[in-house]
Order: sequence, then structure tokens, then C-alpha cells
Amino acid sequence: MKSTTWLAWFSVTVLLLLESVDCGKPKSRFNNLKCESYDLAFSKFKKCKLNVVGRGVVALNVYINLFKVPIYNVNINWSFWRRYNTFQPFLYNISSNFCELVAHPNMFTFEGLVLKAIMTRSNLNHTCPYDHDIIIDNLVFYDGFLNSLPLPQGEYKVKLLFAADKIWRLMVEVYILREE
Repeated sequence: MKSTTWLAWFSVTVLLLLESVDCGKPKSRFNNLKCESYDLAFSKFKKCKLNVVGRGVVALNVYINLFKVPIYNVNINWSFWRRYNTFQPFLYNISSNFCELVAHPNMFTFEGLVLKAIMTRSNLNHTCPYDHDIIIDNLVFYDGFLNSLPLPQGEYKVKLLFAADKIWRLMVEVYILREE
């Protein structure tokens, strides 16, 4: 009798856990991507596009040809925007030394969250100097990236400006759609 009661409780617990897990469409995904090179003698975007890899799953692909290598000094401006009627600044607008950030990442900051996501699918996994092209291949935005930064439903933009030798060279805007 005890074994059937235990089995019943175990079955109910497993069913409740399975119902609480959302196995459907992801709540967040890439919505748009814009890339711009301010200095074509320095770099050029070979690829800047989104690919649909599954139902509701969109992957980001960026390939940047660098012409003046090696690059020893990289600065980055991270800004986060939310769409109301137009995109308005939201939460973050931070500039930092990218080389130091890669060497000593703090995964509890906004920069650390974005960098951690990018590192999963790119060749930016080392610090300066960069003497090769930059490739981000099939980066998918997972809801788990937002565990320490929960966002309400809406459309967001992450704008990344890159400077080398204190001259702004590249801009990448990534648009994210967050649904409930």
C-alpha cells in the first residue's frame, strides 16, 4: 500500500513540474539587425543578417573583415533602448575598454551578460590584440540570457559602438522582441 501511495505522489509531482515548464515558443528572439562601418579602410561587414533556424528561433550572423590589424586598443559603448512610440534610452549607456572587459569579465553587469552571450558563438574569446576577422555564427537569443536582468514585454535595441585607437569605427544594432 505504501508503494502505491508513493508512486501516486511521485506521478502527481512529475506532472505538475512538466506543466510548469514552458516547452513552447521562446519568449525572446532577435527581431532585426543593423550593421554599419564608419571607416571602410579599417573594416567592412561581410555578413550581417538574421536566419530563422526553427519555429520562433532566430540566429544572428555577423562577419567583419578587419583590414588594419593587429588592433591593440578597443573601446565599446553599450546602450540599451526600449521602444515606446520611438526607441528611448532604457537602463544603460556605458563606455568601457573592451580589451580589459574580455580579460576580466564581470558576469553580473549588463556588459557581462551581453559578452557572455556573444562568447558562446564567436571568436572573440581572447583579449587584445585582435589580428583576425570577427565572426559571430548562429547566435540565438535564449531567455536564459536574461536571468539576472528580467525585462517586461516589449521591443528593445542594444546598440554597440566600437572604437579602435579612440576613433569610432563600427556600429551594430541588435533588436530584440520580448513576448510574454
